Amino acid sequence: MSIQSANSSDSSIKDKLEKLESSVEMLLLYCEKLNEENLTYKNSNNQLMLERSELQIKNDKVRGQVEAMVDRLKALDKAS
Repeated sequence: MSIQSANSSDSSIKDKLEKLESSVEMLLLYCEKLNEENLTYKNSNNQLMLERSELQIKNDKVRGQVEAMVDRLKALDKAS
C-alpha cells in the first residue's frame, strides 16, 4: 500500500467519521426537540383531563338539578 493510498484512506475514514458525528449531533438535537414537544403535549393533556373532570362534575350537578325540576313539575301536574 502506498503512502498516498494510506493518506487517502485515512482521509476517507476521517470524512466518514465527521459525517457520522454530524448525523449523531442532528439526531440528538431532534431527540431533544421531540422530548420538549412530548412534555408540552403531556402538560396539555393533563390540563385537558382536569378540565374534563371539572366539566363532568358540573354536568352531573346540572343533571341532578334538571331531574329535580322535572320531578317537581310532575308533582305539580299530579296535584292539579
